Amino acid sequence: MSRLSIFPLLAALAIGAPPSVQAQASERSFERMIESIASAAERMALEVERSASRLAIRFEREFNRRDGRWEQERERQSRRRDDVQWQEPRTSIDTTIAFSSNGLIELTNLSGDIVVTGWDRKDAHIKAESERGEFEFELSSSRIILQARSSRGSRGERGGRETRYELKVPRGVRVVANSMTGEVTITGTGGSVEAGSISGDVAVDDASGRSELTSVSGDVSGKRIKGDVEATSVSGNVELSDVEGRVRTGTTSGDIVLTRIVSRNLEASTTSGDIEFEGGVESDGRYEFNSHSGDISLVVPSATSARFAVESFSGSMESDFAVTLQPTDRSNRRQRRFEFSVGGGGAHVVAETFSGDVNIRRR
Repeated sequence: MSRLSIFPLLAALAIGAPPSVQAQASERSFERMIESIASAAERMALEVERSASRLAIRFEREFNRRDGRWEQERERQSRRRDDVQWQEPRTSIDTTIAFSSNGLIELTNLSGDIVVTGWDRKDAHIKAESERGEFEFELSSSRIILQARSSRGSRGERGGRETRYELKVPRGVRVVANSMTGEVTITGTGGSVEAGSISGDVAVDDASGRSELTSVSGDVSGKRIKGDVEATSVSGNVELSDVEGRVRTGTTSGDIVLTRIVSRNLEASTTSGDIEFEGGVESDGRYEFNSHSGDISLVVPSATSARFAVESFSGSMESDFAVTLQPTDRSNRRQRRFEFSVGGGGAHVVAETFSGDVNIRRR
């Protein structure tokens, strides 16, 4: 095991240079590091902010679009003879309809939880109840639209879990589910998922295709996902496991835990929290880990072939791999940055933290 402490190495690398040169080199190194970590934190914050803004805009767009759409839709459906069942608003739903595995589920809940479970049947079961509101919905064999809104007497109230959706749907469907103040749980659907909550946790288990998971104030978790994943939280932890595909994840206040990840392109950033990664490193892949205030722990295969760039201002770097600094490190005197290769190089791995340690371990 190799352990390199930042500050002793700083002194060792600076030996032999005049004091003024040492001071200037140290100052330039410090400035470059601050700029690099600040830039990474800013990129992450902007990405999380974009995710939160997209979620808020999605709610506003859905409600505004449907405010003027329902009457027109009623008239249109009354002139058609197909399998669409148009219903007047009501406070509870409990029904089963034939539904395609290629269908689309769109769920919007103002105040309450959403639970969607996949099964092997060719129909969908919809159960929803609201304490102080009513549902507007459209059901067909390929599309389910369900929206809960507060009734006139309770508009604007937030009485906790006022409304709850529970759906069982054929595996393979695409699910778009958003709750304003509730949890969103999607399990076993096996298709593309877009799930978000303003104030609540978001959890997805067993999906494929593109998955987008967002929470403003809550934890985000995803597991058994085959496909690209974007998982973000403004104030919460992010946890992904058993994922195969491109991964982008970030949070401003929380930890990021990535377990059994197979990806050629991965980005993980947090402003205030730790980052843990355990997974494969493809020889042609790129992996970036950034934390302003937290440790970074990487567990990679013993046969990893990669070039590492590790940087920390007030921490240390510990590695199970033999570390040989590149000659350029000494000539440029970048005392807080370590660049080294294992297994002949290949993948590009970047791990940067301002006030934390970086640990690289074999498995």
